[in-house]
Amino acid sequence: MGILRGIIDYLCTVVFSVLSATIVYTLMFLEGFGFASFRAISLFMLVAYLIFATPVQIFLNRNPQKFHGWYLVTYFIVSLVVCGILALLTDYGLIVFLWYKLYVFSFLLALVYWFWDSVFIQKN
Repeated sequence: MGILRGIIDYLCTVVFSVLSATIVYTLMFLEGFGFASFRAISLFMLVAYLIFATPVQIFLNRNPQKFHGWYLVTYFIVSLVVCGILALLTDYGLIVFLWYKLYVFSFLLALVYWFWDSVFIQKN
């Protein structure tokens, strides 16, 4: 039963993080709120969280602590690096690092995952 509970907690963390991050992205970068774009953005958020946030979460979960500030800082640094690399790969160039929205968006993505991770996964 413990493994099943862990899987359910992890799935809840990912689902709520993806939905929250998609809403953040939609509010920050899109003019209108359409369901077609919501599904596509959700898919990209899901892939990003699975590839980048999950390994960090597994590493941090060796010493679980709810709402720990260093966990938020760690998630923010990883999020900033990933968002910066993706911005460079999509032809924005180095100018993107002068754009305040990169830092705000990276922080909000980290905050979303940190919050849901603390709610569902961290037990202490």
